[in-house]
Amino acid sequence: MSRMTFFELYKIWSRKNFLILIAVILIVNIFLLWYVNLSDGTKPELSSYKAFGKDLKQLSEKEKYEYIEKRYEDIQGIQEVNEILMCRSLGGEMGKALEKQKMQEHPGIYEKYYKRYQDRSYLKYTKSLEQENVLIHEIYEEMQKVFSYHCYIKGIQENKNNLGSISVFSKAKDDFSSRNIEKSAEDYSNLKNIRTKFYPSKGIISATENHISDILLVLSVFLFVGFLMQEEKEKRLFYIIRATAGGRMRCIVSKLLAVFLHCIGITVLMYGANLIFFAFAAGVGDLFRSIQSTVPLMESNLHLNMLEYIVLSIFTKAMVFFCLGAFLIFVTLLSKQSFIPYLVGGGMIGVGIVLYYYIPAYATVNWLKYLNIIGLLRTENIYGEYLNFNLFDYPVSRMILSLATILLYGFTGAFLSILSFVKWGKFENKKIRIELRLGYKPHRNLFRHESYKILVMNKALFVLLIFMALLGYRNLTAQYTPTPKENYYRSMMLELEGNLTPEKKKMIEAENSRYQKAFQKIEEINAMIASGEVKEKAGEIMKETYYSEVAFYPQFKRVLKQYDFVKKTNGKFIYDTGYLYLFGIIDTGLLSDFMLITICIILAFHNVMTMEHQRKSWNLIAATKKGKRCVVFRKILVCFIGTFLLALIPWASRLISIRKNYPMNGLMTPLRSIPNYMETNIDVAVICWVMASFLAEIIAVFLVMLIVFLLSAFMKNQLQVIFISVLLLLVPLVLKVMGFDFAGNCSLFPLYAMFP
Repeated sequence: MSRMTFFELYKIWSRKNFLILIAVILIVNIFLLWYVNLSDGTKPELSSYKAFGKDLKQLSEKEKYEYIEKRYEDIQGIQEVNEILMCRSLGGEMGKALEKQKMQEHPGIYEKYYKRYQDRSYLKYTKSLEQENVLIHEIYEEMQKVFSYHCYIKGIQENKNNLGSISVFSKAKDDFSSRNIEKSAEDYSNLKNIRTKFYPSKGIISATENHISDILLVLSVFLFVGFLMQEEKEKRLFYIIRATAGGRMRCIVSKLLAVFLHCIGITVLMYGANLIFFAFAAGVGDLFRSIQSTVPLMESNLHLNMLEYIVLSIFTKAMVFFCLGAFLIFVTLLSKQSFIPYLVGGGMIGVGIVLYYYIPAYATVNWLKYLNIIGLLRTENIYGEYLNFNLFDYPVSRMILSLATILLYGFTGAFLSILSFVKWGKFENKKIRIELRLGYKPHRNLFRHESYKILVMNKALFVLLIFMALLGYRNLTAQYTPTPKENYYRSMMLELEGNLTPEKKKMIEAENSRYQKAFQKIEEINAMIASGEVKEKAGEIMKETYYSEVAFYPQFKRVLKQYDFVKKTNGKFIYDTGYLYLFGIIDTGLLSDFMLITICIILAFHNVMTMEHQRKSWNLIAATKKGKRCVVFRKILVCFIGTFLLALIPWASRLISIRKNYPMNGLMTPLRSIPNYMETNIDVAVICWVMASFLAEIIAVFLVMLIVFLLSAFMKNQLQVIFISVLLLLVPLVLKVMGFDFAGNCSLFPLYAMFP
């Protein structure tokens, strides 16, 4: 039996096509994990969680609590300063009234955190106040729950004691609620001595609770069962196999065991890759800490550490996938059409999704929500949460019932598969023929013919459309939120845009005079403190008003820089922030865009030339030098058009998103009017540099395409082309993302980003 099982397993896993599909599934999984966790400008990056976890690693639990609480207090103060400045940026009487109200609500906060707000020293883990605020709040809330775990356990026991002390309930203990409270207290009674060890849960939870991975694993089961059963049905081999001694029972059992081993192997492979990815990207912490140390799992009543939970979770998922595979084999043996098993499998998944997401957790039939295939794949609910089902007024553990259900599903699927193979099976597929009475017209135009081969036959169009949608959506939904300082700078520069006039000069000098007077007053108060005329505390109170006056002075210095340049060169004012985002001087995720574009080009065009080698078409195409030259030129032209559109989408989407919050006027203004370019000798209009930035992106993307094209021309194996392309073009970008900045210089990214 074991020899037959491993033969069935080897028969599928040794197939080149199947291995390529599994490799694609793994690559797609890692790619989607990376893409889904890209920051949109508001949520923190994965590296922020890793950096925070690294700072916590060497601290005791008490020190962790104090450190996180201090960071939380600081970010709260910084946020208050930001809100006060936001009120001030509104201007007018209303702005002043709101500012005064805020200052009164939080006395002393502005003075305490203003300097840190100005020098941005509070940004330890992220790139913006919004991201830092989200990160600190998320970790603070997790920390509060973990450090109050023993209070949570104590509360469960108190519920039981309170129930017993109330006479009404003490007389009637035969209902579900009272029994559930008593059972909960009993189940949690052995957890009083659990030791928690705090670490941010982002990495470990993202690695183990991943719907993308589950969907791709379901696809792998569909593929394996299809390869395992459909070919033998199509070739009618089952008639021969069943005629041999022991051919019936041993054959189907070995196939079921092969599915079981495949499910375990591919689940370990997929979730192992997830753990490695998130360990490097976000950190997973100590795997030997108790499961209750991770907030989403702290309701668990099990004595498990995180490593044991991961192993148990992976094995449980593998068992659920086996149940699905066993039912697919059963349906395959009963159906005469090859598409029926996939239709039924898809239906099972669809029904599970509907039941899980639309039945409320508090419903009397909530067991339908959790005991279907989707509910059983949520192992974080099975092992990380506590729930008892109401069965005839008796509480029954969801974990026990879930595991029993998985065993029941697996046994039922295996039994029906064996029975159908021995008794009822249909061992050949009935072909369905659909005649399309559409006349085929061959391409008489060489460009159209090569476009058809590359875009349709090689599926490049499908790849391009997917990545264009990803790039467009990512850039159109990117958040560009102006700070109070930016609002002040924007309002001033929009008034000043254009040539210098006496009115504009007067406005700048008046604003500068106001700041200088405030600074002078601060210096006078400092002198009074130094001489002892005023106590330091009283002096700080006196300076509060003047600190408020100079809050936006750093932004005003940007105005002064342009003002000095305009006076010297007779130039023009321009509001430059939008252009700084567009040119990548202020980071807008250009590296992520370039990585997506590179991946797309490799997937779309790696087979442009190798397909001719595989089909030995060059023997015909190269009959004349002109024929080969024309074909190669048309291929390059098709690829260039595809890469041009691919590069256009993120650039145009980024431009649209930036313009929503940062007006981009003065296109004919000299580029040197922008402070970042004042020291350069580039004497062109801003619009020329905008087009030059787009041209640089096009050239960089075109060079990526050209490298892939040349590799495809000189290598006859498409897997080699993909491997070498990834090594040359993608690995340096990945290393740069991981913090090895020098690796970026070994790529085309500096050209794509216009050497910011």
